[in-house]
Amino acid sequence: MSAAHATPGDSDFDYVIVGGGSAGCVLASRLSEDPDVRVCLIEAGPPDRHPLIHMPLGVTWLIKHPKLNWRYWSEPQPHVAGRKVFLPRGRVLGGSSSINGSIYIRGHRSDYDDWAAWGNPGWSYAEVLPYFRKSENNEQFRASPYHGVGGPLNVSDCESYN
Repeated sequence: MSAAHATPGDSDFDYVIVGGGSAGCVLASRLSEDPDVRVCLIEAGPPDRHPLIHMPLGVTWLIKHPKLNWRYWSEPQPHVAGRKVFLPRGRVLGGSSSINGSIYIRGHRSDYDDWAAWGNPGWSYAEVLPYFRKSENNEQFRASPYHGVGGPLNVSDCESYN
């Protein structure tokens, strides 16, 4: 529900999800499948209607777009000679998936295993893989043990390489 559609008494929700990126949108969608559950999805940015979002080459401009990208920077990083690293993050419905040139990517297996080893139960690669598979509708790797079919996030090759 957008603020424009809010009415008095609409402030009670079972779930409030902050961030309308891929994960937030999938979570809100799944939770709202139950008609008895009220879900509020909050996104700071606009809808993903900007023309640059819908063409892969648009990433060239979106990567530093002041209204569609938070344009974060890291703290100085020791492994890159103390430099700060630019961290583009989507500020639009669809999140970073909307500004990254239509590229689908997950973290590396070792990232998840490291998180679990550091005391975060449930975050190992083997534990999160079923959720990746459930969320994905991969048109190319339909029989893969690493990719899913039928989920809300469609993954496909480019239809045109022009």
